[in-house]
Amino acid sequence: MPICRHSIASSPRPRREAAIVRLSDYVVQRRSAPRAANDNRRSRLAPVWPWAMVAAAAPAVTAALILTRLI
Repeated sequence: MPICRHSIASSPRPRREAAIVRLSDYVVQRRSAPRAANDNRRSRLAPVWPWAMVAAAAPAVTAALILTRLI
């Protein structure tokens, strides 16, 4: 009887389609595209200038209220 050299057991490597790992399987949210330095579109964030105006006006309003109480 001849010796059979073909292995009957499964190979130690996983099947080809199971071995492929794609980044899209793990990425939940895509990154926004980078913007050029001369891009003048509005920012996606809320504007900061209203808060800066309030912070700048608060001492003046406080001083005015104190002076009205003294008079």
